[in-house]
Amino acid sequence: MPTSPPPSVAIIMRSRNRSLLLDRALRDVLQQTVTDWTVVVVNDGGDRSEVDPVVERYRARLGDRVQVIHHDTSLGMEAASNAGIRASDSEYIAIHDDDDEWHPTFLERTLAYLARHDDAGVAVRTEIVFERITDGTIEEVSREIFQPDLKAVTLFDTIRHNRCVPISVLYRRAIHHQIGYYNESLSVVGDWEFQLRLLQQHTLGFIDGDPLAYWNQRREAIGDLGNSVIVEDSEHKRLDQSVREHHLKEHVSQSGLGAVLYQTAYQQREFDHLHQRQNYSEDLLRQILETNRHLADRVQVLEQSVSDASLVALLRRRYRRLKDRALRR
Repeated sequence: MPTSPPPSVAIIMRSRNRSLLLDRALRDVLQQTVTDWTVVVVNDGGDRSEVDPVVERYRARLGDRVQVIHHDTSLGMEAASNAGIRASDSEYIAIHDDDDEWHPTFLERTLAYLARHDDAGVAVRTEIVFERITDGTIEEVSREIFQPDLKAVTLFDTIRHNRCVPISVLYRRAIHHQIGYYNESLSVVGDWEFQLRLLQQHTLGFIDGDPLAYWNQRREAIGDLGNSVIVEDSEHKRLDQSVREHHLKEHVSQSGLGAVLYQTAYQQREFDHLHQRQNYSEDLLRQILETNRHLADRVQVLEQSVSDASLVALLRRRYRRLKDRALRR
């Protein structure tokens, strides 16, 4: 009996003790205009009762397009992603965390793009949705465009900081065979580190226009309901530095310190030069302000002198008129 071909997209949905958000995420996937997908829910060390009942709620609509992986203890976000990827079969992969959402045409638009281009993947215009959870209800607070200046995803920009989040990207599974999987030693910034490796060898396309992905954030939430980018801010900074240090050492081991030392010295010289110009500009500004203050004082004295002179002249004219009238009498 012939086997059916694998679905086009494997949607990896990481979750932990967030049944309310997981419910919304599954409904979000079911609203996609494209149905050729499978979703792998990875419960990373959370209570099974927060996952299984939610999945069963949509079993009739999901059918055999869903599977659940339970980790007895949390292995981390990147290990959860890798587990879902390895447990599925598809041409394309999307990381859809349980607290984020897509526009209904996200898969339709991104699949169409990758059918026309040879890019390794594609990112979309993304909107940050700020929300809060009150008494078991998700309430939207405000929205803003994420990275509004973004016109293309480049290695040049990504070296500085992450330009697109997991919910924004659809990419080809074959990439993992070339650059490896997500780095499980990173508790955060794993998506950025993966994109750095991807962009060293490949191109990530970009679909501009109206947002097709929604990065939901709860600024006041802590614990499982919080966002790692907010709750674990210090860890983000620490591991950001760790990733940079790793790649710098890798570069130096292959190319030596010469170029790095030269570039560092050059940048320091340019910084010192700019600092000197800034100090000069600040001194010049202080001189101009002081000159203006002296001029203002002199103008005030002159205005007072003119005013006094005008008053004396007026009194003299009136005195002469009164004197003339008195003489005529």
